[in-house]
Amino acid sequence: MTDSRSPRRVERPLAAAFGAQLESRVLQCSNLVVGEFRSDAPNGLITGAVPRDDAYVLTLHLRERPAGAMRAENRWIQPRNFHAGHAGIVDLRSTLTSEYDGPFHYVSIYLKRKTLGAYAEDAGAQTLDDLRHQPGVGFSDPVVRHLLLSLRPALAVPREVSALYADHVTLALVTHLASMYGAFHAARTSLRGGLSPAHARRVKELIDSRLDGSVSRVELARSCGLSERHFARAFRETTGQPPHRWLVGRRGPPRSVPLRALT
Repeated sequence: MTDSRSPRRVERPLAAAFGAQLESRVLQCSNLVVGEFRSDAPNGLITGAVPRDDAYVLTLHLRERPAGAMRAENRWIQPRNFHAGHAGIVDLRSTLTSEYDGPFHYVSIYLKRKTLGAYAEDAGAQTLDDLRHQPGVGFSDPVVRHLLLSLRPALAVPREVSALYADHVTLALVTHLASMYGAFHAARTSLRGGLSPAHARRVKELIDSRLDGSVSRVELARSCGLSERHFARAFRETTGQPPHRWLVGRRGPPRSVPLRALT
């Protein structure tokens, strides 16, 4: 059972999870909040906490989870089946506390319920309130693994992550989670075809005026009078690529940026 009290607003939910106990990187952009946490300490118990909120946290373990309990959804649990490459989901309507007695390395993404619901509504589906999950039990999901791993380079250069890229990854992940673990079935739509010439010109001009990446898919969709999902489909059909890749192409050749990988 989850805490029935209204959770307070959490501004930076992953930033202070472990304090200064270990190496961490956190990216917060648009609807995307993701963090990478690693400790190579062979001995000593490390404890981290994420405050309660009307949200879920999805975690991908990059190495076998060591011994250590977790308090999730108002009870203590002994985690199991968290092998390297396995993921877990926790409902944050109560505070999440995790103990690690040994080295660990994982990537977490923070998903507000309102974000899940907004994407469900945009897809023409029924409201999505919950994700089916077993707190403290790891599972294998290749799509989740691929999407979370694709965010690791962005964690090295968070200021260069565009709002369009953040929206693109969030949409892909939320759509997958909702279809696999929630009461979510995207309605079939009769909307087909690309953007009109006028809409395509307006969107491209808007992207060109904001090559710093600050323009979001919401703004682009609204400029055409479309939902985000329908806009994304129409833009891809018109240009052959999603908006964030069009933005990257308009910026010109990428600068060489050294990435310090957490490996």
